[in-house]
Amino acid sequence: MLYFVFITCELYIEKRTLELYNAEMNTLLLQSPSQLPLHLKSLRKSRKMTQADMAKRLQITQERYSKIERNPQLIATGRLLEILGHLGVDVLLKLRPPESSRMPTSTPTPTRRGEDW
Repeated sequence: MLYFVFITCELYIEKRTLELYNAEMNTLLLQSPSQLPLHLKSLRKSRKMTQADMAKRLQITQERYSKIERNPQLIATGRLLEILGHLGVDVLLKLRPPESSRMPTSTPTPTRRGEDW
């Protein structure tokens, strides 16, 4: 029963997040790699695209795109920017005021064959 409650809660969060993307939200805050999978999935769904649609645009398999969407820290930055471009997202780096600047609490996970975070 606990498993069912967890799934229901996860689906509710995903549904609420998708509603926010559909409500003409034009700014998303990304502060950690753990937020990226939900952003990618929600943005794709808000654009009414399937994983197969994205895979076709990127010239990869749907299975590969699914892995990327679940674990985007394993791909090169250039590939991530390409995916965001297909989702209609521009990346803006905004400087924090000096007093709120802080070092990241985690280090990027090493990836295979020289791919960068």
